[in-house]
Amino acid sequence: MLTFQNIALLDVLIAAIVLGGLGYVRRFALPRPPVGHSTASDVLIMTCLVVVMPVAYLALPGPAVSAVFGVLFLAGTQMTLAPLLGGRWATLGSLLLVAADVAAAFAGLGGAVLVLNALLIAVAVIGVTSLWAQTGMKAGHVAAFATVLAVYDLFATGLGDLTDRFLAQVVGRPFAPLLAVTDGSAPVAAGLGDCLMLALWPLVATKAYGKVAGWIGAAVGVGLIVLVEIGFVTGLLRSGMAFLTVLGPAILIQYVIWRRLRGTERRTHEWLGLPASGVDTSGRVERLAGSLRAARAAETGVPAGTWVAVAGDDRVVGHGPTPGTALRAARRAGYEGAPFVKQV
Repeated sequence: MLTFQNIALLDVLIAAIVLGGLGYVRRFALPRPPVGHSTASDVLIMTCLVVVMPVAYLALPGPAVSAVFGVLFLAGTQMTLAPLLGGRWATLGSLLLVAADVAAAFAGLGGAVLVLNALLIAVAVIGVTSLWAQTGMKAGHVAAFATVLAVYDLFATGLGDLTDRFLAQVVGRPFAPLLAVTDGSAPVAAGLGDCLMLALWPLVATKAYGKVAGWIGAAVGVGLIVLVEIGFVTGLLRSGMAFLTVLGPAILIQYVIWRRLRGTERRTHEWLGLPASGVDTSGRVERLAGSLRAARAAETGVPAGTWVAVAGDDRVVGHGPTPGTALRAARRAGYEGAPFVKQV
């Protein structure tokens, strides 16, 4: 049922994902994929996949679609949790979440499926968007991607029935690409694509133009979805409106404004406070590996398996048995920045 309580809960979940991404991206380094850093061609490929994949999914039976998204959520969750828990524990935790979602679906526990799906979506979205930001995705790329998605969503959702037919195939199943707070044939939910764009733009805006741009981007995105949902409840808008047709232009407008105000966007190494020479600005794995080697040389008393917090100038500013204790040790030592956290 579409009520103010339900949409308030959905808005809280979306805000938590956006804020979680902003907090995660500068504290934890994700392994860079073998494809290298994000380029315009990568964005073009992602756009093509977004357009083609829903059509392909409609040709598959529902269980097969669930299996595809289950693999995607498993990979995304493991990637996100690895810097927090370590690779083995992250893999185990991800497998348990995925298995629990399947078990809840077979047991007919609709509420548990909603909670587990939401948790998987939140963790995977935070990790994927952080990876895109860390691998050098530019604000211009995101603005172009959002604009194309706005046009696509207008035809697929606003004017056509492609999205409705796809949702009818996945609603109620495990790993449905919906951040939903109610079940049934017309759930109160936000699509996975909506969540990705809501979380991605603030991260890339922060990298490109600073914290103010990121916070404004987060506020605009969450504010827009609140306004749209209020429109649904009051009857001013019809349920099922294509939200990306609103969010896409908003992202494009912000990009144009920030580009006029700030000029060329910052490079990844500038965002991270690194020197330009001799640094691979497309990711942070190489930099972090060097930091850890320095940590082993400088911290001879730190045993293997210890978590270390590494500052922007490669100093080890805290360490402990868990990521949290390493961060707390850095704060107690007076470090006020956002260090990377990695296991030695």
